[in-house]
Amino acid sequence: MLFWSSVVALSLIAVLSWQLYRRVGASRIEALAARRRPTSRIVSPGEFVDGNRHMKVTLALTDTDLFYENTDMEASLDLRWVREIEYDTCLATGQAIGGGKVLRIRCFSQLFEFVLPSDVAPRWHMLLPPGRPLDFPEGTTLAAPVAVAT
Repeated sequence: MLFWSSVVALSLIAVLSWQLYRRVGASRIEALAARRRPTSRIVSPGEFVDGNRHMKVTLALTDTDLFYENTDMEASLDLRWVREIEYDTCLATGQAIGGGKVLRIRCFSQLFEFVLPSDVAPRWHMLLPPGRPLDFPEGTTLAAPVAVAT
């Protein structure tokens, strides 16, 4: 009887600890966003898609880098190495996204996909225009809208 009581108590503690971790984790992601806001052109929530894993992250765009981070990881892409930027409604695997847009970034042989919420996708589209950055005129930064003269 004591054994089963101990198992139930440990299970209950594990479930409650997991719930607490998830709730505190959301506030930590918001703290990461607040830390990036002063130095970034745009900061928004998003999802980093890596195969079949979807991880909630904070996305921040500066003049030189795209940061994506959450409580478990901190990563960035140097915009000088970006070869192509696309916006789509489905992932590269063909999986449809319920709401929002997919930001797809190619760096040489590496593909990065982020799901952006519908309300911030147009702003990302304006600040990080689609296309091939190598085709942009010299001196143009990726974080500014690009106008092509004809």
